[in-house]
Amino acid sequence: MEKYPYRKSGIGDSSPYVPIISAQIYDAMPTIEELEAEERQNRAKRRREDRKFNRAIAIILIFTLVGAPLLGTGVGMGVSLANSYFLPRLLNDAAQRENFAFDNVHTPQTPVGAFESPLLHRQNYVDLVNAVKPSVVTVSVRMPAVGGMLGQLQARTRAGTGIIMYETTSRYYIATNAHVIAGAAEVGISIEGSADIPAIPVGRYDDADLAIIAIYKADAIQAGVYSVVLARFGDSMQSQVGEIVLAIGNAMGEGITVTNGIISALDIVIYVEGLTLDVLQTNAAINRGNSGGPLVNVFGEVIGINTARIAEQLAEGMGYAIPSHVAKPILERIMHEGPAARRPTIGVTIDTEAPTDAGIMVFNVDPGSPAHMAGMQRGDIITHIDGLPINYFEEMVAFMETRSMGDVATFTINRNAEILEKTMTLGEYHRPRF
Repeated sequence: MEKYPYRKSGIGDSSPYVPIISAQIYDAMPTIEELEAEERQNRAKRRREDRKFNRAIAIILIFTLVGAPLLGTGVGMGVSLANSYFLPRLLNDAAQRENFAFDNVHTPQTPVGAFESPLLHRQNYVDLVNAVKPSVVTVSVRMPAVGGMLGQLQARTRAGTGIIMYETTSRYYIATNAHVIAGAAEVGISIEGSADIPAIPVGRYDDADLAIIAIYKADAIQAGVYSVVLARFGDSMQSQVGEIVLAIGNAMGEGITVTNGIISALDIVIYVEGLTLDVLQTNAAINRGNSGGPLVNVFGEVIGINTARIAEQLAEGMGYAIPSHVAKPILERIMHEGPAARRPTIGVTIDTEAPTDAGIMVFNVDPGSPAHMAGMQRGDIITHIDGLPINYFEEMVAFMETRSMGDVATFTINRNAEILEKTMTLGEYHRPRF
Protein backbone atom coordinates (compact mmCIF):
# COMPACT_ATOMS: atom_id res chain seq x y z
CA MET A 1 0.00 0.00 0.00
CA GLU A 2 1.33 3.43 -0.85
CA LYS A 3 2.24 5.44 2.18
CA TYR A 4 1.58 9.11 2.37
CA PRO A 5 4.26 11.20 3.83
CA TYR A 6 1.97 13.07 6.11
CA ARG A 7 -0.20 10.96 8.36
CA LYS A 8 -1.99 11.87 11.45
CA SER A 9 -2.52 9.31 14.14
CA GLY A 10 -6.07 7.90 14.00
CA ILE A 11 -6.65 8.74 10.36
CA GLY A 12 -7.12 5.78 8.05
CA ASP A 13 -4.94 5.19 5.07
CA SER A 14 -7.91 5.21 2.80
CA SER A 15 -8.38 8.98 3.19
CA PRO A 16 -5.58 10.85 1.34
CA TYR A 17 -6.87 14.36 2.17
CA VAL A 18 -6.74 16.00 5.48
CA PRO A 19 -9.48 18.57 5.88
CA ILE A 20 -8.23 21.92 7.13
CA ILE A 21 -10.51 24.03 9.17
CA SER A 22 -9.53 27.77 9.35
CA ALA A 23 -11.04 30.31 11.60
CA GLN A 24 -11.80 33.80 10.20
CA ILE A 25 -12.41 36.99 12.35
CA TYR A 26 -14.84 39.57 10.92
CA ASP A 27 -15.02 43.26 12.01
CA ALA A 28 -18.44 44.48 12.69
CA MET A 29 -19.56 47.21 10.20
CA PRO A 30 -19.28 50.77 11.72
CA THR A 31 -22.44 52.71 12.21
CA ILE A 32 -23.20 56.03 10.53
CA GLU A 33 -22.72 57.85 13.83
CA GLU A 34 -19.29 56.38 14.30
CA LEU A 35 -18.25 57.35 10.79
CA GLU A 36 -19.44 60.93 11.31
CA ALA A 37 -17.62 61.17 14.66
CA GLU A 38 -14.41 59.95 13.04
CA GLU A 39 -14.79 62.48 10.24
CA ARG A 40 -15.25 65.27 12.77
CA GLN A 41 -12.08 64.24 14.56
CA ASN A 42 -10.16 64.16 11.28
CA ARG A 43 -11.41 67.65 10.33
CA ALA A 44 -10.41 69.02 13.76
CA LYS A 45 -6.95 67.47 13.42
CA ARG A 46 -6.50 68.97 9.94
CA ARG A 47 -7.56 72.40 11.24
CA ARG A 48 -4.96 72.21 14.03
CA GLU A 49 -2.29 71.22 11.58
CA ASP A 50 -3.32 74.03 9.21
CA ARG A 51 -3.10 76.58 12.03
CA LYS A 52 0.41 75.38 12.94
CA PHE A 53 1.47 75.58 9.31
CA ASN A 54 0.03 79.09 8.93
CA ARG A 55 1.82 80.28 12.07
CA ALA A 56 5.09 78.88 10.76
CA ILE A 57 4.61 80.66 7.44
CA ALA A 58 3.77 83.91 9.25
CA ILE A 59 6.90 83.68 11.40
CA ILE A 60 9.02 83.08 8.32
CA LEU A 61 7.45 86.07 6.54
CA ILE A 62 7.90 88.35 9.54
CA PHE A 63 11.54 87.34 9.89
CA THR A 64 12.08 87.84 6.17
CA LEU A 65 10.44 91.26 6.06
CA VAL A 66 11.62 92.61 9.41
CA GLY A 67 14.15 90.35 11.07
CA ALA A 68 16.52 89.94 8.16
CA PRO A 69 17.06 93.69 7.65
CA LEU A 70 17.51 94.09 11.39
CA LEU A 71 19.93 91.21 11.39
CA GLY A 72 21.77 92.77 8.48
CA THR A 73 21.87 96.09 10.29
CA GLY A 74 23.03 94.37 13.42
CA VAL A 75 25.70 92.49 11.57
CA GLY A 76 26.71 95.67 9.80
CA MET A 77 26.88 97.57 13.06
CA GLY A 78 28.81 94.74 14.60
CA VAL A 79 31.29 94.68 11.74
CA SER A 80 31.59 98.46 11.84
CA LEU A 81 32.12 98.43 15.59
CA ALA A 82 34.71 95.70 15.30
CA ASN A 83 36.53 97.51 12.50
CA SER A 84 36.46 100.89 14.20
CA TYR A 85 36.84 100.00 17.85
CA PHE A 86 37.99 96.49 18.73
CA LEU A 87 40.21 95.54 15.80
CA PRO A 88 42.27 98.76 15.77
CA ARG A 89 43.28 98.10 19.35
CA LEU A 90 44.53 94.65 18.35
CA LEU A 91 46.32 95.77 15.20
CA ASN A 92 50.04 96.44 15.44
CA ASP A 93 51.05 99.45 13.35
CA ALA A 94 54.78 99.04 14.04
CA ALA A 95 55.48 98.43 10.35
CA GLN A 96 53.69 101.63 9.37
CA ARG A 97 55.63 103.54 12.01
CA GLU A 98 58.89 102.10 10.69
CA ASN A 99 58.05 103.50 7.24
CA PHE A 100 57.31 106.97 8.58
CA ALA A 101 59.31 109.81 7.09
CA PHE A 102 58.23 113.39 6.52
CA ASP A 103 59.51 113.30 2.95
CA ASN A 104 57.31 110.27 2.21
CA VAL A 105 54.18 111.52 3.93
CA HIS A 106 53.98 115.22 3.25
CA THR A 107 54.13 116.86 -0.15
CA PRO A 108 54.98 120.52 -0.74
CA GLN A 109 52.02 122.83 -0.31
CA THR A 110 51.14 125.69 -2.61
CA PRO A 111 50.53 129.12 -1.10
CA VAL A 112 47.23 129.51 0.71
CA GLY A 113 44.71 131.87 -0.82
CA ALA A 114 46.25 135.06 -2.20
CA PHE A 115 49.61 134.66 -0.45
CA GLU A 116 51.20 134.56 -3.87
CA SER A 117 50.71 138.31 -3.77
CA PRO A 118 53.26 140.41 -1.85
CA LEU A 119 50.38 142.39 -0.37
CA LEU A 120 48.85 140.76 2.70
CA HIS A 121 45.23 141.45 3.45
CA ARG A 122 42.97 140.34 6.28
CA GLN A 123 41.37 137.67 4.15
CA ASN A 124 44.77 136.08 3.61
CA TYR A 125 45.12 135.38 7.33
CA VAL A 126 41.63 133.88 7.42
CA ASP A 127 42.45 131.48 4.60
CA LEU A 128 45.77 130.57 6.17
CA VAL A 129 44.28 129.91 9.61
CA ASN A 130 41.41 127.88 8.16
CA ALA A 131 43.91 125.72 6.28
CA VAL A 132 46.20 125.04 9.26
CA LYS A 133 43.99 125.14 12.33
CA PRO A 134 42.31 121.70 11.86
CA SER A 135 45.71 120.02 12.31
CA VAL A 136 46.30 121.72 15.68
CA VAL A 137 44.96 120.09 18.86
CA THR A 138 44.67 121.14 22.46
CA VAL A 139 46.50 119.03 25.01
CA SER A 140 45.20 118.66 28.57
CA VAL A 141 47.56 117.09 31.09
CA ARG A 142 46.53 115.84 34.50
CA MET A 143 49.42 115.61 36.91
CA PRO A 144 49.60 113.22 39.86
CA ALA A 145 47.64 114.51 42.85
CA VAL A 146 49.66 116.03 45.68
CA GLY A 147 48.84 116.59 49.32
CA GLY A 148 47.14 119.87 50.14
CA MET A 149 45.79 121.49 53.27
CA LEU A 150 44.23 119.16 55.83
CA GLY A 151 45.75 116.19 54.05
CA GLN A 152 43.48 116.51 51.03
CA LEU A 153 44.77 115.54 47.62
CA GLN A 154 44.81 118.31 45.06
CA ALA A 155 44.74 117.58 41.33
CA ARG A 156 47.01 119.62 39.09
CA THR A 157 46.52 120.28 35.40
CA ARG A 158 48.66 121.63 32.59
CA ALA A 159 47.70 122.90 29.14
CA GLY A 160 49.61 122.51 25.91
CA THR A 161 49.26 122.12 22.16
CA GLY A 162 49.94 119.37 19.64
CA ILE A 163 50.32 118.95 15.89
CA ILE A 164 48.70 116.02 14.02
CA MET A 165 51.56 114.73 11.89
CA TYR A 166 50.79 111.13 10.86
CA GLU A 167 48.02 108.56 10.48
CA THR A 168 48.15 104.76 10.47
CA THR A 169 45.44 102.12 10.24
CA SER A 170 44.66 102.38 13.93
CA ARG A 171 46.11 105.61 15.32
CA TYR A 172 46.76 109.31 14.86
CA TYR A 173 50.21 110.55 15.90
CA ILE A 174 50.70 113.99 17.43
CA ALA A 175 53.91 115.98 17.95
CA THR A 176 54.30 118.19 21.01
CA ASN A 177 56.93 119.34 23.52
CA ALA A 178 58.47 116.88 25.96
CA HIS A 179 57.95 119.29 28.85
CA VAL A 180 54.20 119.42 28.12
CA ILE A 181 53.68 115.74 28.97
CA ALA A 182 56.58 115.22 31.39
CA GLY A 183 55.39 113.65 34.64
CA ALA A 184 51.78 113.35 33.45
CA ALA A 185 49.35 110.91 35.01
CA GLU A 186 46.89 111.25 32.11
CA VAL A 187 46.94 113.12 28.81
CA GLY A 188 43.90 114.01 26.73
CA ILE A 189 43.60 115.86 23.45
CA SER A 190 40.73 117.67 21.77
CA ILE A 191 40.37 118.00 18.00
CA GLU A 192 38.40 121.01 16.81
CA GLY A 193 36.46 121.30 20.06
CA SER A 194 35.73 117.59 20.53
CA ALA A 195 35.48 115.92 23.91
CA ASP A 196 38.79 114.87 25.42
CA ILE A 197 40.32 111.81 23.74
CA PRO A 198 42.74 109.76 25.86
CA ALA A 199 46.30 109.83 24.54
CA ILE A 200 49.07 107.30 24.98
CA PRO A 201 52.82 108.11 25.01
CA VAL A 202 54.94 107.03 22.07
CA GLY A 203 58.29 108.52 23.01
CA ARG A 204 60.09 111.59 24.33
CA TYR A 205 63.35 113.21 23.37
CA ASP A 206 63.99 115.42 26.38
CA ASP A 207 67.26 116.92 25.16
CA ALA A 208 65.42 118.55 22.26
CA ASP A 209 62.13 119.06 24.16
CA LEU A 210 60.17 116.98 21.66
CA ALA A 211 57.67 114.19 22.17
CA ILE A 212 55.04 112.19 20.30
CA ILE A 213 51.72 110.99 21.68
CA ALA A 214 49.05 108.96 19.90
CA ILE A 215 45.31 108.40 20.07
CA TYR A 216 43.33 105.41 18.87
CA LYS A 217 41.00 106.12 15.97
CA ALA A 218 38.39 104.14 17.88
CA ASP A 219 38.53 106.64 20.74
CA ALA A 220 38.41 109.54 18.28
CA ILE A 221 35.24 108.09 16.72
CA GLN A 222 33.71 107.81 20.19
CA ALA A 223 34.38 111.54 20.56
CA GLY A 224 32.76 112.28 17.18
CA VAL A 225 36.00 112.69 15.20
CA TYR A 226 35.93 110.59 12.02
CA SER A 227 38.80 112.18 10.09
CA VAL A 228 41.65 114.60 10.68
CA VAL A 229 43.87 116.99 8.75
CA LEU A 230 47.60 116.28 8.80
CA ALA A 231 49.97 119.19 9.24
CA ARG A 232 52.48 119.96 6.52
CA PHE A 233 56.07 120.36 7.68
CA GLY A 234 58.27 122.74 5.72
CA ASP A 235 62.02 123.37 5.67
CA SER A 236 63.11 125.97 8.21
CA MET A 237 66.50 126.16 6.47
CA GLN A 238 64.70 128.17 3.79
CA SER A 239 63.30 130.66 6.31
CA GLN A 240 64.57 134.23 6.48
CA VAL A 241 64.62 136.95 9.09
CA GLY A 242 61.62 139.21 8.52
CA GLU A 243 59.44 136.41 7.12
CA ILE A 244 55.82 136.53 8.29
CA VAL A 245 54.76 133.70 10.60
CA LEU A 246 51.74 132.72 12.70
CA ALA A 247 51.83 130.98 16.07
CA ILE A 248 48.82 128.74 16.71
CA GLY A 249 48.11 127.09 20.03
CA ASN A 250 46.14 126.52 23.20
CA ALA A 251 47.13 129.80 24.83
CA MET A 252 46.47 129.82 28.61
CA GLY A 253 44.43 126.64 28.13
CA GLU A 254 41.53 128.62 26.69
CA GLY A 255 41.40 126.90 23.29
CA ILE A 256 43.11 127.44 19.95
CA THR A 257 44.17 131.04 19.32
CA VAL A 258 46.37 132.67 16.69
CA THR A 259 49.03 135.39 16.88
CA ASN A 260 51.11 136.83 14.08
CA GLY A 261 54.62 138.20 13.78
CA ILE A 262 57.88 137.71 11.93
CA ILE A 263 60.99 135.62 12.31
CA SER A 264 63.26 137.78 14.44
CA ALA A 265 66.41 135.64 14.33
CA LEU A 266 67.72 132.30 13.12
CA ASP A 267 70.04 129.78 14.77
CA ILE A 268 69.67 131.04 18.33
CA VAL A 269 70.92 128.89 21.23
CA ILE A 270 68.99 129.19 24.49
CA TYR A 271 69.26 127.46 27.86
CA VAL A 272 65.99 126.40 29.44
CA GLU A 273 65.81 124.28 32.61
CA GLY A 274 69.14 122.65 31.94
CA LEU A 275 68.48 122.12 28.23
CA THR A 276 70.46 123.65 25.40
CA LEU A 277 68.10 124.25 22.48
CA ASP A 278 68.71 125.45 18.93
CA VAL A 279 65.72 127.66 18.09
CA LEU A 280 64.14 130.26 15.87
CA GLN A 281 63.19 133.55 17.51
CA THR A 282 59.88 135.23 16.71
CA ASN A 283 57.95 138.22 17.99
CA ALA A 284 54.64 136.38 17.50
CA ALA A 285 53.08 136.18 20.97
CA ILE A 286 53.74 132.77 22.54
CA ASN A 287 51.97 132.31 25.86
CA ARG A 288 51.66 129.52 28.39
CA GLY A 289 49.79 126.69 26.67
CA ASN A 290 51.26 127.44 23.23
CA SER A 291 54.04 124.94 23.87
CA GLY A 292 53.99 122.17 21.29
CA GLY A 293 52.01 124.18 18.75
CA PRO A 294 53.12 125.12 15.24
CA LEU A 295 54.89 128.19 13.97
CA VAL A 296 53.74 128.34 10.34
CA ASN A 297 54.82 130.34 7.31
CA VAL A 298 52.61 131.93 4.70
CA PHE A 299 52.46 128.65 2.80
CA GLY A 300 50.76 126.95 5.73
CA GLU A 301 53.86 124.87 6.47
CA VAL A 302 55.11 124.12 9.98
CA ILE A 303 58.61 125.59 10.16
CA GLY A 304 58.88 125.45 13.95
CA ILE A 305 57.40 123.94 17.11
CA ASN A 306 56.81 126.61 19.74
CA THR A 307 58.65 125.83 22.94
CA ALA A 308 59.48 128.82 25.15
CA ARG A 309 59.25 132.53 25.75
CA ILE A 310 61.13 135.09 27.80
CA ALA A 311 58.92 136.01 30.77
CA GLU A 312 60.66 139.14 31.98
CA GLN A 313 59.45 142.70 32.25
CA LEU A 314 62.53 143.94 30.40
CA ALA A 315 61.95 141.62 27.44
CA GLU A 316 58.91 141.61 25.17
CA GLY A 317 58.17 139.82 21.94
CA MET A 318 60.81 137.13 22.38
CA GLY A 319 59.35 133.69 21.66
CA TYR A 320 61.19 130.60 20.53
CA ALA A 321 60.42 127.62 18.33
CA ILE A 322 62.37 124.46 17.52
CA PRO A 323 63.16 124.69 13.79
CA SER A 324 61.56 122.04 11.60
CA HIS A 325 64.91 120.96 10.17
CA VAL A 326 65.96 120.07 13.73
CA ALA A 327 62.59 118.62 14.81
CA LYS A 328 61.85 116.36 11.82
CA PRO A 329 64.74 113.88 12.15
CA ILE A 330 64.15 113.65 15.90
CA LEU A 331 60.43 113.01 15.45
CA GLU A 332 61.22 110.35 12.87
CA ARG A 333 63.59 108.69 15.33
CA ILE A 334 60.91 108.69 18.02
CA MET A 335 58.46 107.07 15.59
CA HIS A 336 60.99 104.35 14.76
CA GLU A 337 62.46 103.74 18.20
CA GLY A 338 59.66 104.74 20.58
CA PRO A 339 60.65 105.31 24.21
CA ALA A 340 64.25 104.33 23.42
CA ALA A 341 64.69 107.42 21.25
CA ARG A 342 67.22 109.57 23.09
CA ARG A 343 70.12 111.64 21.93
CA PRO A 344 73.12 110.13 23.67
CA THR A 345 74.96 112.37 26.07
CA ILE A 346 78.27 112.52 27.89
CA GLY A 347 77.07 114.86 30.65
CA VAL A 348 78.91 118.12 30.06
CA THR A 349 77.84 121.75 29.76
CA ILE A 350 79.61 123.73 27.05
CA ASP A 351 80.63 127.38 27.44
CA THR A 352 79.65 128.74 24.02
CA GLU A 353 81.05 132.18 24.84
CA ALA A 354 84.54 131.05 25.84
CA PRO A 355 87.17 132.15 23.30
CA THR A 356 89.24 129.26 21.95
CA ASP A 357 91.59 128.95 19.03
CA ALA A 358 90.04 125.58 18.16
CA GLY A 359 87.42 123.48 19.85
CA ILE A 360 84.77 124.09 22.51
CA MET A 361 85.32 124.56 26.22
CA VAL A 362 83.76 122.37 28.92
CA PHE A 363 82.10 124.58 31.53
CA ASN A 364 80.81 121.80 33.82
CA VAL A 365 80.99 118.01 34.15
CA ASP A 366 78.00 116.31 35.78
CA PRO A 367 78.87 113.84 38.57
CA GLY A 368 78.35 110.23 37.53
CA SER A 369 78.20 111.08 33.83
CA PRO A 370 80.22 109.27 31.11
CA ALA A 371 82.51 112.29 30.86
CA HIS A 372 83.09 112.29 34.62
CA MET A 373 83.85 108.56 34.62
CA ALA A 374 86.35 109.08 31.77
CA GLY A 375 88.17 111.82 33.68
CA MET A 376 87.07 114.90 31.75
CA GLN A 377 87.37 118.15 33.71
CA ARG A 378 86.07 121.70 33.68
CA GLY A 379 88.19 123.84 31.39
CA ASP A 380 89.00 121.01 29.00
CA ILE A 381 88.73 122.01 25.36
CA ILE A 382 87.17 119.38 23.08
CA THR A 383 88.92 119.58 19.72
CA HIS A 384 87.93 116.29 18.02
CA ILE A 385 85.40 113.45 18.38
CA ASP A 386 86.44 110.23 16.68
CA GLY A 387 88.93 112.27 14.69
CA LEU A 388 86.36 114.80 13.45
CA PRO A 389 87.27 118.43 14.22
CA ILE A 390 84.85 120.19 16.58
CA ASN A 391 84.91 123.99 16.51
CA TYR A 392 81.33 124.82 17.47
CA PHE A 393 78.79 123.48 19.92
CA GLU A 394 76.39 122.79 17.03
CA GLU A 395 78.96 120.43 15.51
CA MET A 396 79.03 118.40 18.72
CA VAL A 397 75.21 118.26 18.73
CA ALA A 398 75.23 117.13 15.09
CA PHE A 399 77.69 114.36 15.95
CA MET A 400 75.51 113.15 18.83
CA GLU A 401 72.50 113.04 16.51
CA THR A 402 74.29 110.43 14.41
CA ARG A 403 75.06 108.17 17.38
CA SER A 404 72.98 105.87 19.55
CA MET A 405 72.96 104.87 23.19
CA GLY A 406 75.84 102.53 23.99
CA ASP A 407 78.12 103.71 21.17
CA VAL A 408 81.75 104.28 22.10
CA ALA A 409 83.46 107.54 21.07
CA THR A 410 86.91 109.00 21.62
CA PHE A 411 87.15 112.67 22.57
CA THR A 412 90.39 114.53 21.94
CA ILE A 413 90.85 117.32 24.47
CA ASN A 414 93.34 120.10 25.06
CA ARG A 415 94.10 120.48 28.76
CA ASN A 416 96.55 123.26 29.42
CA ALA A 417 98.30 122.63 26.09
CA GLU A 418 98.45 118.88 26.77
CA ILE A 419 96.60 116.73 24.22
CA LEU A 420 94.65 113.86 25.79
CA GLU A 421 92.22 111.28 24.50
CA LYS A 422 89.19 110.22 26.55
CA THR A 423 87.18 107.20 25.39
CA MET A 424 83.69 106.85 26.82
CA THR A 425 80.37 105.09 26.24
CA LEU A 426 77.63 107.42 25.07
CA GLY A 427 74.37 107.10 26.92
CA GLU A 428 72.06 108.21 29.66
CA TYR A 429 72.97 108.75 33.25
CA HIS A 430 71.03 109.76 36.34
CA ARG A 431 71.27 113.50 36.83
CA PRO A 432 71.74 114.49 40.44
CA ARG A 433 68.71 116.03 42.13
CA PHE A 434 69.15 118.86 44.59
